[in-house]
Amino acid sequence: MKTKREILQTKISELEKTVAKLQQSVENETWYDNADVKRLLNISDSTLARYRKSNKVPFTKIGNKILYPKSFFNQSLKKKMTNPHLM
Repeated sequence: MKTKREILQTKISELEKTVAKLQQSVENETWYDNADVKRLLNISDSTLARYRKSNKVPFTKIGNKILYPKSFFNQSLKKKMTNPHLM
C-alpha cells in the first residue's frame, strides 16, 4: 500500500506532466491580435470587447496586448459550415 507521501508525489508528477503538455500546446499556437479578429469578424472595438466580457471568444492578455487563439476561430468556422464535405 502506498503511503500518503508516495500518493502525493505521484499526483505532483502527473500535474507536472499535464502542465508541460499545456505549455507546449500554447507555444505551438498561432495567435490573432485585436485588429486581426476585428477584420476577420467584421466587428468594432466595442463588439469585440463585449465578446471578451461575455466569454464568447477566448483570449489572453500579455501586458497591454490582447491575443486570441487562431485555433478557436478555425474550429468555429468548421462548425458553422453548412457543407463540410466540400472542404
